[in-house]
Amino acid sequence: MYQRTAGARFLEVFLFAVASLVLYHVGVGIGFFLIPLQVVASRRGERSLLAACGIFLLVFLALRCVPFLGGSLPPDILSGVEAGGVVLLLLGVVAVNLSVARRHRVLYWLLGASGAAGIIAFPALAWLSRTPEFQRSMTELYGAVSRIFTSLFATRDGMEDSLAAALLSPESLRRMSEAYLSRTLLAIYFALLSFSWWAGQMSARRAQSGAERLPFHFARFHLEAFWLWPLIASCGVILADLYFHIAAWSLVAWNIGLVLVFLYGLQGLAILRFLFEKHGLPRILWLLLVALVIGLAASPRAGLFVAVALPAFGVSENWIRYRVPRSAQPTEQE
Repeated sequence: MYQRTAGARFLEVFLFAVASLVLYHVGVGIGFFLIPLQVVASRRGERSLLAACGIFLLVFLALRCVPFLGGSLPPDILSGVEAGGVVLLLLGVVAVNLSVARRHRVLYWLLGASGAAGIIAFPALAWLSRTPEFQRSMTELYGAVSRIFTSLFATRDGMEDSLAAALLSPESLRRMSEAYLSRTLLAIYFALLSFSWWAGQMSARRAQSGAERLPFHFARFHLEAFWLWPLIASCGVILADLYFHIAAWSLVAWNIGLVLVFLYGLQGLAILRFLFEKHGLPRILWLLLVALVIGLAASPRAGLFVAVALPAFGVSENWIRYRVPRSAQPTEQE
C-alpha cells in the first residue's frame, strides 16, 4: 500500500535506501542492492528515486570517509574506484527510470546506459592503470588474495604444488582478472542493471495487487533481426584478434558480443517460457528449469555449453517460428 503523508513517504524511501545499503555490504547481496532502489522508482517515480539514491550515496560516502577523517587510515585510491563504480550504477538506474524513458522500449535505455558507463569507465581505468599509487594498491591487493588462496590450496605436508603456486601467484591472478574484467565489464554492468530493473518492477507489481499491472511479459521478449549483425561483427573481430592481435578492438568486440549473447540467451529462455505457458505446464517446472540453467552455468564445462546453446536457440528464431499461439491457424502469420 502507498503511504499518503509526506513523512510516511519519506520514511518509506529512507527504509528502501537503507535496505539497499545493507544488501551492498552483505556478501552476495551486492548483486541485489539496486533492487530496492528500483522498487522506489516503480512505486514512487523518479523524484523519490533521486532522493533514495542521494540517501544511499551520502551514507555510502560517509562510511568510506570516516576512517580517513579519523586519521586511522590514509586515503585509499581503491575506495575512490569503488565509489565511482557505485555512482555509475546509480546513474544507470536513474537513466532507465526517467519519464522520457517510459515512452520507448526499456531495452534501448538499458543498452544506452551501459554504453555510456563503458565510455566513462574504460578510459578512466586505462588512466588509473598508469598511476603509480593505483599500481601499488593493486599489487598489495593481489598479494593478499594470493596468500589467502595459497593457504587454502596448500597440500597437507605444507609443500605447494608448483603449477598451483604459479597460477596463484600475484602476477598470474592479476593477469587473469584483468583479462576477464576487460572483456566482461560491460556485460556484467548490463546484466546487473537489467536484472535489477526486472526484479524491482516485479516486486512493485506484486505490492500493487489492486493497481494497474505493469506491461511486461517475459514470454514476449524478443530481439529485432538487425541485432544479429552486431553479434556477427563482434564474433568476426574476436576471431581476427586471434590471428592479427588487434587487442584494443577485440576488447570492444568482447564486451559488445557478450551483451548480445546475454540478450539472445534471454530470448532463448523467453521461447521456452512461451512454450511452457502454451502447453499449460506447472510453474514449478519452469522454476526448476531456470534453477538448472543457473546451476549448469556455474559449472566450468557445462557453463560453456549453456553459454553457446541457449543464445544459439534464441538466434535460431530469426529463421524458425517457435512462438505460435495456440489459437493461430496453420497458415496464419504471427
